[in-house]
Amino acid sequence: MFLLWAVGKSRATPPSGLLGPEELPAVEAHRVIRQMTRQLPAALQRQDTAQIRQLHWWVGRAWGGLNRPEKAAWHYRKALGLSQDGSEASAWLEWLLGRALLSQGDTGQARQAYRLAYSIFQRRRHVRGQGQVLEQLGDLFGRMGHWNQAQKSYEQALAAWQLTHDKARAAHALNLLGTAHREQRHYFRAQYYLQKSLSWAQQQPDSALVSEALTGIGSVHQSLRNAEAAAPYFKRALQTLPHHAPPHKRAAALASLGIAYDSLGNAALAVQYFRTALQPARQAGSYVLLSQLYNSLSKLYRGQGQWQEALAALARYTELQDSAYAEQHLAQVAELQTRFETEKKEKEIQLLTKERQLQQAHLRRQTVVRNLLLLGTALLLLMVVVLYRAQRRQQHTNRLLRQKNTAINRQKEELDRLNRTKDTLFSIISHDLRGPLTSLHSLLALLKLGRLPADRLASHSERLTRMLDGTLHLLDNLLNWSAAQLKSGGSVRPERIRLEELVQETVALFQGDAERKGIRLRSETPDWCPALADINMVRLVLRNLLSNALKFTQPGGQVHISLMARTNCWEITVQDTGVGIDAAGQARLAEPSNYFSTPGTAREKGTGLGLPLCREFVHRNGGEFWFRSQWGAGSSFHFTLPIMPGETDSFKPDQLAYISAAAE
Repeated sequence: MFLLWAVGKSRATPPSGLLGPEELPAVEAHRVIRQMTRQLPAALQRQDTAQIRQLHWWVGRAWGGLNRPEKAAWHYRKALGLSQDGSEASAWLEWLLGRALLSQGDTGQARQAYRLAYSIFQRRRHVRGQGQVLEQLGDLFGRMGHWNQAQKSYEQALAAWQLTHDKARAAHALNLLGTAHREQRHYFRAQYYLQKSLSWAQQQPDSALVSEALTGIGSVHQSLRNAEAAAPYFKRALQTLPHHAPPHKRAAALASLGIAYDSLGNAALAVQYFRTALQPARQAGSYVLLSQLYNSLSKLYRGQGQWQEALAALARYTELQDSAYAEQHLAQVAELQTRFETEKKEKEIQLLTKERQLQQAHLRRQTVVRNLLLLGTALLLLMVVVLYRAQRRQQHTNRLLRQKNTAINRQKEELDRLNRTKDTLFSIISHDLRGPLTSLHSLLALLKLGRLPADRLASHSERLTRMLDGTLHLLDNLLNWSAAQLKSGGSVRPERIRLEELVQETVALFQGDAERKGIRLRSETPDWCPALADINMVRLVLRNLLSNALKFTQPGGQVHISLMARTNCWEITVQDTGVGIDAAGQARLAEPSNYFSTPGTAREKGTGLGLPLCREFVHRNGGEFWFRSQWGAGSSFHFTLPIMPGETDSFKPDQLAYISAAAE
């Protein structure tokens, strides 16, 4: 009955619940989709615009509850097309569309939808709607890391809820304001707003408000490294969390307790909470949260000596890494593409506006000249005055034109830079990936015909394998280079690593290539080399440097990789006896943004992305990168990584003596 009543309403009005027109719960969403889609054909046949709009509204909310923002956005756009411009219904639909777009990672379009909704609510003096939009704008700025702007939006939302005397929403806004101050490390202000939020939330019947306020206070204590004070708040937050709360909130609350008890040294209790959090995390479908939980469990098991459990947790963490990586970076790639398209359109609009302004200035000049010609013979004195004013206007117009031309040149340079980046990607994909795929297609065609002798099949297979290995290496570099261009992506995750194990792993990986080329590959490392760095970035740097050394070394040559302790850091050196780099090549390699490559001694191809990527990843991990080379006498590439703090106690006496000698 409730669903039929909602569909029959002619005007879209938001529910009176705490969060306005929220997405429907998953249990109710399936039923809504089934019923509404059955009624949609009849409404379309009757051309009942009000009911069609209402059906799209509810189906969009149902898809939002099922975490399908792309389908929800489609229905919201359909409903908007049937809504009157500037109406309250269109404002709520813009607000819902902004939420769906934000869930897809499209912050640019979401921000535009929120601003349109806010302007409508402002014109209609709808304070409640303004508060809703301001809260969502704060969430958008927080997601982008602009916490100062998020704080201002939350403050304006709080003022709106105080005007409407809605203490439940005001308590929620206070909690958001405390979170914004915590992210800016204003811990005392954050504590003040969160305590006030807790006080107001305890006066409301909704225990979810109390739970989020307690969670916020615990997070402030955790940020201050006071886990002993944080744990009770997290426990109270979990106890007050309603049973109908979303699974991701329950999983996050349990994970917070696990982190707190881990900080307190209570590993057994931390393991218990992390394991309990796995089930709601699976229900929420968050690969990122699941991978973090398994990673934490693996470390705790390893610390307790439970090696079998640690290995199982680590295996699950490794399995989830690809899914978590995709979940984290798909939104970032979509946002980057949207930003590029938005900026491109904005620049086109600016160019059209400038062209229209130039045309208008030209018309004004023609009008002045015509008037001067008509009045020139009779009014000589007036003509002089008019000419003087025209000259002054011309000077002003020229100044404006110069300024605008300067701005256009700057925009042109930026567009040229973006086009060069695009051309680099397209040329690599079209040139370096087409060859191996064409060879693979040809080999498969020969196999299909059945006319390929066994010896030629083995020869072709070996050559194709080498070509595909190079292509996989190219794809690794290309993907990592693209992630490095995102700035916000490719974040460093430092952890305790064993450098000597990574070196041996890389040497074993390339031993076969070295033997095929007749090159002696050897390594020299101490027995214990703990460092603090991102393990995946270090692996990439070692693979690129060792691959380049083998690539530019003649058969019979030698490649040597060594690891030595310096003051507070490890120095890794990859040295070869290859062809070396001439002066021009060294100058080009010194430019961080310069990508170029030369064929190897066996005509191996490259993209030029490897060394800039190595330099970038080493710097991000707090190290230094340099090289020395002489044409015809080989090259040596060096980089440093910080020693793991507190690990020098486990060094051998000869290692400590070497570090002391290096410091002197």
